[in-house]
Amino acid sequence: MSHVLQDVRLALRGLRRAPAFTAAVLVVLALGIGMASAMVTVYDAVLRRPLPVRDQDRLVAPRTYDKAGVELALWPEELEQLGRDSRTMRGVGGFAHWGSNETPLRDGDRALVLNRSVVAGPFFDVLGARPTLGRLLRPEDHVKGAPPVLVLSYAAWRRDFGGDPRVVGRKLREPYQQTWYTIVGVAPAGLDYPLGTDYWMPLGGFARSLLSVVARLAPGATPAAARAEYLAFSRRVDEKHPVRFAPVRAEAPLLVDAIGGDARPMLAALTAAVALLLAIACVNVGNLLLLRATGRARELAVRRALGAGPGAVARMLVVESALLGVVGGALGLACATVLLRALVAVAPAKLPRVDVVSLAGAPVAIAAGVTALAVLLFGVAPALVATRGALAALLRHDARSGRESIGRRRVRHALVAVQVALALVTLAGAGLLARSLRRLERQPLGYTPTHLAVLTLATPVPQPGPPKVTPGGTIVDWVTLGEQLLARLEALPGVVAATPVVVPPFVGTNVFNVRLAPADAPDPLAVSAMMSWEIGGPHYFATLGTPLIRGRGFSATDVENAPPVAVVSESLARRFWGDGDPIGRRLRAPGDTSAVTIIGVAADTRLRSLRDPAMVIYYPWRQGYWQGLFAIRTDRDLALVLPSVRRLLHDVDPRIDLWRAQTMDDYLAGPLAQPRLSTVLLSGFGVVALLLAAIGLYGVMASAVREQTREIGVRMTLGATPSRVRGDVLRRALAVAGVGAVAGLAGALVGTRLLASQLYEVTPTDPLALLGACALLLAVALVAAFVPARSATRVDPARALRAE
Repeated sequence: MSHVLQDVRLALRGLRRAPAFTAAVLVVLALGIGMASAMVTVYDAVLRRPLPVRDQDRLVAPRTYDKAGVELALWPEELEQLGRDSRTMRGVGGFAHWGSNETPLRDGDRALVLNRSVVAGPFFDVLGARPTLGRLLRPEDHVKGAPPVLVLSYAAWRRDFGGDPRVVGRKLREPYQQTWYTIVGVAPAGLDYPLGTDYWMPLGGFARSLLSVVARLAPGATPAAARAEYLAFSRRVDEKHPVRFAPVRAEAPLLVDAIGGDARPMLAALTAAVALLLAIACVNVGNLLLLRATGRARELAVRRALGAGPGAVARMLVVESALLGVVGGALGLACATVLLRALVAVAPAKLPRVDVVSLAGAPVAIAAGVTALAVLLFGVAPALVATRGALAALLRHDARSGRESIGRRRVRHALVAVQVALALVTLAGAGLLARSLRRLERQPLGYTPTHLAVLTLATPVPQPGPPKVTPGGTIVDWVTLGEQLLARLEALPGVVAATPVVVPPFVGTNVFNVRLAPADAPDPLAVSAMMSWEIGGPHYFATLGTPLIRGRGFSATDVENAPPVAVVSESLARRFWGDGDPIGRRLRAPGDTSAVTIIGVAADTRLRSLRDPAMVIYYPWRQGYWQGLFAIRTDRDLALVLPSVRRLLHDVDPRIDLWRAQTMDDYLAGPLAQPRLSTVLLSGFGVVALLLAAIGLYGVMASAVREQTREIGVRMTLGATPSRVRGDVLRRALAVAGVGAVAGLAGALVGTRLLASQLYEVTPTDPLALLGACALLLAVALVAAFVPARSATRVDPARALRAE
């Protein structure tokens, strides 16, 4: 033990005498271990950690799609029939096909906005989940007249209720129906299905909702068999619909894959990038340790000459490397903790299972193990070789002949080239994502987002229909209320225009859809198309800033008893009538006799999805469905208008609650969150990789200049100019970087295909991104090599020749 303690003191003393080397190794280890641990932890928690369900490999999420790729769904009675008739699925549950959506709740005087999922049938029984607190929903909770109940997600329980174990039994009020819901339980951590759910409630008042399916496979059944059966079942029930949707294909992914969804390719690409970064860090540490071993060869020979045996020298080197590994690992874990908290804080809404992300287990062990192995391999092995050399030869070795062999120098050059190659792969991926994000952000929207906002109200009357008696006993007319609110909103100072709308922006193309065809089509089903539908008032297109290309917009006379009319988007008009004039044409649902007349054509917009403009049909709000949303255009910041809006709502009816007011820029941040985060993360990895490669190249060239000081002095004595010497050093650095860049470019052409699903209007082989990454890398290589090159030109020939 005394020998070990002495070796520890010697190692600490040696590291303290080389502060630049020690700091460089520790920083590289901390970055490599920290970034790798944090990113692999997220990947492991989101995609690899088992779900809190029974036999997750027996759970599937079957889906059917029409010919345009729109997901279809089942009515509640069809879901029940599927559960009775299926031979491949033993248990069948469902949830409202729009997934989770934001809703207001009140906890006493506190207002909450939580994501709700409406579920049907034995949803939790099919999953085989167990509650953290209380109980989950049961079949009797779905019976008409059952007490209103809900189940909180684990994340919402911790975030919004502080993890209070007494939350079971608490009542929350839903302001639309003025209904009190009792919290009956808390779901297990990691049960993020449908994606983003904060609470689950029974079908209840949503009895006519279309449902998506989750099912447990029967013994011996396979996902392929379930997919085929579900497609056949969907086609049978579709034949009975008055409006046909014609399912053409089906999928039945495992539930764990359905939950991973869009996050899988993004996390896979980022994890691959951080693995490259860890490899660069290991190679960089190896290069630094090789440099130190080369510089210590004479010192180790002196120790041996004074009586230290090879075992004692080896033990000292092992202890020194172990100290570097332990301290670097500790710093890496601290770095990983900070990075992980930051990642969870800025995680996009579509990243599932964030509540189970924690720094522990295999990711940390793997990252620490790889770096420890690199430290030992590169730190001990070369030095051990040096201890076995001939003492006389080592002691006679001086600076004039150089301390580094040609073979060792080639190894270090190869290591630098490897760093450059790996850094280029990472930089190329970052460049592709950056170009993709730039194109996505610059797409024409079809509307003007500046000073455009959406107000979401919780009104006493949640849906259109006959006058209803509110809890206060007064009768509220839905249309009258909407007209009154609209007129007073338009009259507010600061409001330029206002219109009712049906849904907030970017809810996806899976809700509020309708299948229509030209009324004069001989076979409406064959030519029909699924399209999104919106509603608007007389000033809808002025409010959004969407140009009308033909015809007119809505007027105050387009009301309930007037002839039904509609405005269509430009892509919808082209779909049915090509370059012909659609004004005056009529559209109807297949199997329906009623039709709407086209009165105008509007420019395509990206309101449902940012990536693709949807075909849209617009109805007058008095002839459509309104649920308490308004879009307003202001001439000032929304925050300056909101106090007047709240006073207006209170004056109209004190029970109206403004529970969300967001600008269009805020909404646009939603679909851009994931590509922005991916770009920032991969760019950060790329910058770190670039810096590590630059450090490696700088170390190699600085060492080469130091080793060749006498040679440089001789050359300058014989007439070599400083520019010639500097050019030789830079050319050598570019040769090493060039070899790495060529190898990295070949790797990038293969590796960047991982990003294909994340790119928008950019291919994985985009020449601008790849060549730009090469140019940046070579430019940084030149900068890293310039300092040693300049040092070479400042060598004093006389002093160099007198050295040693």
